[in-house]
Amino acid sequence: MSLKEKRAQLDELDAELIRLLARRASVVDEIWAWKQANGVERIDPARETELRARLLAQAESLGLSRTAVAAILDRIIGVALRSL
Repeated sequence: MSLKEKRAQLDELDAELIRLLARRASVVDEIWAWKQANGVERIDPARETELRARLLAQAESLGLSRTAVAAILDRIIGVALRSL
């Protein structure tokens, strides 16, 4: 496979990552709206800790750098990706 074809694969994967982030943001918005309507705190530190641990273990099992993935998770878990 040529370099051009490999880069096209990366472009497709990057676009999919953005689509997944947008889907995640929509679900987060729905959860936060539900929490507000039901008087539940927006942030759930225990849930975030559990989620982070599970995802880091999954990343590590796939041969990804735990440190690199932790930095990515720190940016997306619990952060609104849409302007409020």
